[in-house]
Amino acid sequence: MIDRTKAMVVWHDAHAELSWVAFDDIDPEPCVVETIGWLLPNAKKGHVVVAQSITNEDGLDNVLCIPVGMIVSVRVI
Repeated sequence: MIDRTKAMVVWHDAHAELSWVAFDDIDPEPCVVETIGWLLPNAKKGHVVVAQSITNEDGLDNVLCIPVGMIVSVRVI
């Protein structure tokens, strides 16, 4: 049985520029993402793991594994 704890996870995403850019045109700000879903504790070492959807039989959809070092905050909702 999967724990049904929902949370909002705020994290810094790794991202890329879409084409060649000048050094001064690189955005210095982080790409901050807010993800809401079901926490899957202990699913993957060193990561916060969140599922977008869970079925009544514990089927998981859109599982996101975010490295702990990229996490800004986790708030249970």
